[in-house]
Amino acid sequence: MDLNSDLQPLLKINSPSFAPVYKFERDFDLTNVFLFEKGQPFEHFKNLRENAPVYFHESGETDSEPGFWTLTSYKDIEQASKNQKTFSSQIGSGTQFTLGYSNDVTIEQLYRAALDHMLGMDDKLHLAMRNPHMQFFSPRFIDDLRKKVSIKVTELLDNIAPLGECNLVDAVASEIPIFSLCEILGVPESDRYKIKEWMTFLEMAQLVGATQVAEKNNLELNEKEKDSAPDQAMINLFQDTVKEMFDYGRSILLERRKNPENDLLTVIANIEIDGKKLPDEYLDGSWLLIIIAGNDTTRNSISGTMKLLTENPLQKEKVINDSDLLPNMVNESIRMVSPVIFMRRTTTENTQIGEQKIGPHEKVVFYYGAANRDPEIFPNPNQFNVERENAKKHLAFGYGRHMCLGKHMANMQLSEVYSQILRRFPDMHQSDEWKVVPNNFVHAISEMPVKFKPE
Repeated sequence: MDLNSDLQPLLKINSPSFAPVYKFERDFDLTNVFLFEKGQPFEHFKNLRENAPVYFHESGETDSEPGFWTLTSYKDIEQASKNQKTFSSQIGSGTQFTLGYSNDVTIEQLYRAALDHMLGMDDKLHLAMRNPHMQFFSPRFIDDLRKKVSIKVTELLDNIAPLGECNLVDAVASEIPIFSLCEILGVPESDRYKIKEWMTFLEMAQLVGATQVAEKNNLELNEKEKDSAPDQAMINLFQDTVKEMFDYGRSILLERRKNPENDLLTVIANIEIDGKKLPDEYLDGSWLLIIIAGNDTTRNSISGTMKLLTENPLQKEKVINDSDLLPNMVNESIRMVSPVIFMRRTTTENTQIGEQKIGPHEKVVFYYGAANRDPEIFPNPNQFNVERENAKKHLAFGYGRHMCLGKHMANMQLSEVYSQILRRFPDMHQSDEWKVVPNNFVHAISEMPVKFKPE
């Protein structure tokens, strides 16, 4: 199996093969990262779902990316996710909006790594990469990990207990997934602080790229965008940090080939395709994937759940009074937060979704947050309801063969965090405005200020 045999050139298609069935006047741009700095644009998703559930979104004049079909209804995303043969993750350069719109070497390294991992593969290649990971995400392994996570949560809450306030992201939400991930990977404790720093900078990648594109094309940012845009010193720090991340990842993976241990790093380092170890660029891609996937979902779900509980005190009270509701609250929180905003596929042949025909080699983007608020599946979808009967039906972890490996681990971590928070600090609440990094791929919450009665 050749890792690159099915890769096709990236085509900038702004005229789809078939005329759009739905007529919709769009006054927003889903490729604009600044649209997402107050959270996901759920109202725009609603307008698309109601008026143009399969909509062709043209790329901007300065975009290197092609135009793409947006899917915003649950049933359409479910249908396309089932059909890996027609909706490919592998051909046509990846599963997400890539970062290849800059001459920045660091951005280009991220661009390459964003393609070279198991999410960018189909069929046998995908399974050859995915299956070796499974032992570290089994129910038994997650149950054993839960004990360690519970102790770590207690330690973190002990640290903030006398304070009465904190940034929940820094104090808890970013720490728990890093701890869990490093326990699975086998990252030495002395190096674990680095991953937290790398994750913070990775969430800035789209913002750095967008800022450089604006400068390159002499585009004027408005005052709000200027406030979010990084200066040159921050861009330089970003470049150095990302280089450090890749250097460390490749170094520790190559070390595991020489000296294997009982951890996920050893498994990743020694995966073989047709009897050959992964090439170095796929080590970079696998390292990047595990750092992002192992952190973002849980980190942002923990922070987003605090906002939901603050805004819905009666729902919070229900869980405090009945801990049996906690697992369903976790599912409902993840449905509402939808921490991964989208994934992208490329069509391999003529196909049809609903009334819309789509040609080959065209991009199709699944907006999970839109699907998770589809009223056909979730009545009163914008209402946070800890007793929602079908909350676990959400698509926040994807659907089909590419469903997130860490789904059960993320649920476990969120459950452990809130079982202790609601017991020890039932009055903990969001106390000021949150901050969200401009990013249209992950819902990246950087600040969640909270207050509570000190212990």
